[in-house]
Amino acid sequence: MKKTTLSHNSIWKQKKWKMLLAASILTAGVTPALFTPTVAEAAATTKPMAYVNNMPAEYDVVIRQGVTYIALTELQFLGDYTFGYDNKSKQITIKTGSDQYVLTPNSKTMKKNGQNASLSSAPILVKGKAMLPLRAIGETFGAQVRWNQAAKEAYIYTTNASVVKDYNGSDLTVAREAALQLPRLSSLGQPRLQVKSPLGPVDSSTAYIFEQGKKDHFFMIEDNDLVSYYTIANGNALLKWQANLGKQAGTLGDLFFIKTKPVAEAGIRPSVAGKTLVSFKYSLMLEETSYEMMNKKGSLESGSATPAKGKVIVEVPEEQK
Repeated sequence: MKKTTLSHNSIWKQKKWKMLLAASILTAGVTPALFTPTVAEAAATTKPMAYVNNMPAEYDVVIRQGVTYIALTELQFLGDYTFGYDNKSKQITIKTGSDQYVLTPNSKTMKKNGQNASLSSAPILVKGKAMLPLRAIGETFGAQVRWNQAAKEAYIYTTNASVVKDYNGSDLTVAREAALQLPRLSSLGQPRLQVKSPLGPVDSSTAYIFEQGKKDHFFMIEDNDLVSYYTIANGNALLKWQANLGKQAGTLGDLFFIKTKPVAEAGIRPSVAGKTLVSFKYSLMLEETSYEMMNKKGSLESGSATPAKGKVIVEVPEEQK
């Protein structure tokens, strides 16, 4: 009997370039469309995508007869799972904690700790990869699952009670960090824009920008290329607007912190007219976060501090004055 196993720990905050783990992604589901927002400009791609605890699926999403599948090993982003596939019996084994699941491709019957249980849709094999239906992931592993028909995006996520508690707390620094960890869903009526020119693992950067004294909305700038705007509602971060930035100097509405013209834009552009903003940018090399308070007139204060391990946001003393 030939058997192969893989084991991974789920840490959503790792950079995409760190997450090139051996994974086979599958999601399935027939869930209603989530949102019907307006769109500024159409994105270039309509390829279905899946996001597992905010991490983009490494492998292609498969849709068969209205059921959406992602690769089995994408479950790594949901928790501490061990995966096995017996090539002789054609059985898939999933272990997490004290639970063991045994699934068979093309069968809606599985075993949980030796007891038979039913799946709403059967897992399948696609080019040797075990693929799980989206809805079955939610039913079996306790994840929340949503399918955004307009954006062609699947979201699979678990709610972290401690993150929600931190976000609802009175400590602004802690609450902002929690805001970055909440599940991110798109409310765009199209597939989201992507970074066009990734900088690579050494130079890759992400900046987060909040309004002074606020935690419930933020901008995210990736590799000085893609700007995304999120608002927090009902424990989720909703993507409201995006823009890909070009190289030509220019402005973008009243978003004074952007110094180049966009080459693509989607969603409803937010306004920061009259606002003071606080930007946070973590340096992997220096292991510290640089921050800056700014308004339309320019920089008000700047500095740097070492965040708690695994964190990005730091306290900005000048913000409290």
